[in-house]
Amino acid sequence: MKKKVFLTLIVIALCRVLHASPMAAVSGITGNTQRASALSLVLEQHIVEILKKNSFSTIDPEIVHRELVKFSCIEEKCVLQFAENAEINLLISGTVTDREKFIIIKLEAFGINIPFNKRIINKYEIKIPMDVKINSREFSFISEEHAAQFLAATLNNFLYPVVIKSSADSFVLSDNLKISGVFKFYSKDKINSFKESGETEISEGRLTVIRGKISGDNFILIPFKNKSKEIDEFYRAQKRKAVFRETSLYDTLFLFAVTPIASASMPFSSPYLGYYINSDWAGLGLWALNAPPYIYMELRGFLNSPERLKRKKENISRDDRAMNYFAWYMLCSGGMPLFIDSYTSDYIHRLSYFTGNNELLGNSATAAMFSLTSNGAGLFYRGERFWGYFYFHLNNILLYMTLREFSAPEYYNGASGTYTKGNTDRNRAITYCSIFALSKTVELIHSVTSRENISSGEIIDQYVIPGPLFTLDEKGNPVYGINVTLKF
Repeated sequence: MKKKVFLTLIVIALCRVLHASPMAAVSGITGNTQRASALSLVLEQHIVEILKKNSFSTIDPEIVHRELVKFSCIEEKCVLQFAENAEINLLISGTVTDREKFIIIKLEAFGINIPFNKRIINKYEIKIPMDVKINSREFSFISEEHAAQFLAATLNNFLYPVVIKSSADSFVLSDNLKISGVFKFYSKDKINSFKESGETEISEGRLTVIRGKISGDNFILIPFKNKSKEIDEFYRAQKRKAVFRETSLYDTLFLFAVTPIASASMPFSSPYLGYYINSDWAGLGLWALNAPPYIYMELRGFLNSPERLKRKKENISRDDRAMNYFAWYMLCSGGMPLFIDSYTSDYIHRLSYFTGNNELLGNSATAAMFSLTSNGAGLFYRGERFWGYFYFHLNNILLYMTLREFSAPEYYNGASGTYTKGNTDRNRAITYCSIFALSKTVELIHSVTSRENISSGEIIDQYVIPGPLFTLDEKGNPVYGINVTLKF
C-alpha cells in the first residue's frame, strides 16, 4: 500500500494539472519485436497528443511505465488501483504483435471512476497486412490513424464525473469548471453505485436546478460524444487530403474520353494487367464467374447483327436486335465497370497505407459520370465491389429488357424479298424504361454519396461497454439500464 501511495504522489507531482479536465494516462503499449516496439512508442505518442488536443490532461507514458515497472506493479489489478489512487480518469494500455506478414494492434481503455469503476470501456483490435512496402513515415501515419479511431470510439462512451459544490448562495462545479448546458445530476452510495437525483441547467459553471434537490454528494456526468465526432471527422478528412489530390473537372473529362478504349479492352486487359499483375485473386475469381456471360452476349450481338441476318435473308427477332444494341453498349462503356474494378481495388489498398496520392480517385463528379455511362462503375470506382456487382447485374438486366421491349422484330417475305416490321408493346417498354431509370437514379445517388474505404487494416475485434442509460417511460417514471454498443 505504501508503494502505491508513493507512486501516486510521484505521478501527481510530475503531471502538474493546473486546470480542470479529465486525466488520462497510457500505462504502456508493448511490442514483441524491434519493429513492433518502435510502432508502439509512436502509437503512445499519438494517443497522448490527440488527448491533449481534446480537453484532456495527460501524463508522460514513459514516467508512468517506468514507475510501474520499478515497483513491480504490472498486473492489471495493481495498475488499475494505481490509476484510481492517482485520480486518473481514463487509462489506456495495449500491445503490438509483429507476425512478419501482418501486425496486430490491440488497445484497451479503462474507465477508472464512476460510472465505470475500473472496467474496460473499449477494446480495439486491428490486423494490418504488411503486403505494401512502407517506411517510418507511413508507419507514423498509420499509428496516428488507429490511435484516432480508437480514441473516437472510446470517447463516444466516456463520461467524466464532476462534483457539485456550494458557493455562497449558489451551486457551482468543482475546480471552477466552466461549461454550459442541461445535465442530470446524480448521487452515489457506499458501494460506488449511483442514481439520478434531478436535472440542472448550467451556465458558465453555475447551476440552476430544474427539478430535484442538490445535496453535498451530487455530481454530473459530462459526455464526450462531440469530441468523439470531431476526432473521427478531422482525421478522416486529413487522410483523404493526404491520399487524394485535389480533383478537377478535367480529370473527369479525361476518364470519360478513355472509357470506350478501356471498355473495349476489358476482356483482355482486366484479367492479366489488372487482377493477375496485382495478385488480386479474389477479384480474378469474381471476374471469371461474372464476366463471361456478358462477353458472350457481346460477341453474339455482333455475330448475329441485323445486317448479317439481312444478308442471309433470315428473320430478325427482338432478341437479335436487342442483343446487337447491348453489344455496342458493352463495347463502348459496358465493360468499364470490370475494367475499373481490376485496378481500383489495388490502388485504394495501397493508398490506405499513405503510399502517395492519386489525382484520379476520390472524385464525386467522376463517380457520377461512371454511374451514368455504365452500370455499377461508380461503385467499383469507390472500391465497393459488392455494390458494384449488384448494380452491374441488376441494371444490365434492366437495360437489356428495356432494349428488347423497344426492339421490333422483322420478318423476311421470300415472295417479295422484303422485310416486314412487327409490333412492339409501347406501354410495356415505357414501364421497363421507368424501372431502369429509377434504378439508375438510386445507383447514381449511392455512388456520389459513398466514400472510399481507405482505412488501413481490418478490425477483428472491437467492443464497447459504456456507462448507464437513464430515460423516462411513457408515464414519466425514470428507467435505469445500460447502453451497449457492439461492432464486429
